[in-house]
Amino acid sequence: MKGNLTIDIGNTSVKVAFFIGTQIAATNRFVRRDSRLLDRFISSYKPDTAIVCSTASSDASRRLEELAEQRCRRLVHMTHETPLPITLGYRTPSTLGRDRIATAVGAWTIAQRLDMDSDVLVIDAGTAITYDLVTSKGCFVGGNIAPGLGLRFKALHEHTGRLPLVQPDGDTPVVGYDTPTAIRSGVLLGLLGEIRSYIADLKLSYPNLMVFITGGDGKLLHERLDNEDIIYYENLAAEGLNRIYLYNAANETH
Repeated sequence: MKGNLTIDIGNTSVKVAFFIGTQIAATNRFVRRDSRLLDRFISSYKPDTAIVCSTASSDASRRLEELAEQRCRRLVHMTHETPLPITLGYRTPSTLGRDRIATAVGAWTIAQRLDMDSDVLVIDAGTAITYDLVTSKGCFVGGNIAPGLGLRFKALHEHTGRLPLVQPDGDTPVVGYDTPTAIRSGVLLGLLGEIRSYIADLKLSYPNLMVFITGGDGKLLHERLDNEDIIYYENLAAEGLNRIYLYNAANETH
């Protein structure tokens, strides 16, 4: 059965997914940009078409794109000019990360299935943490970018004389009782407070707000937020890329 391959080339990893129509059938993540792993995934699922989104500019990412182009009948390279099922209200669309666009489209697509009147906040917790707003009518309004969880821990370690590098897993008291817990609580509770504040502020203007969280640290933050109204969805970018591909395939001129 013919399917579509989505390839999301990020700063630290490559995420791939295989779709049959709108249904996700398989996913994988490559820690290193190794074309052999992508070749193996393509050989296993034999996608007919593919769409690639890259935030990294390197020989490794170009090799992945070339491999997909060779192995698939059609490959769409996503850029800021690629037709989208949503509109961009961002003033500088050429500087808007393709991964942010894909994730926003994925969240909006899922929200439309659940409640067509909901506006959407997308929190993507990766190397950077991004907050993006899409209206119920499908307009990407904009968003904010902040240092991700790992960057916050590294900054304290690398830009101070004696503070250790602390991992997010471990005791996180409201008041730290030693240096590691003081750092962990300061970073993690501070980020959780930041997220709650963004949600509360946006709900003043968008009361029917649906909130999604994704990204490498998305699951950890979702568990710590302990809010059943926030939806953790691991494959938002893949969902968005597949939706963008289907939108272009349906609207292409013959």
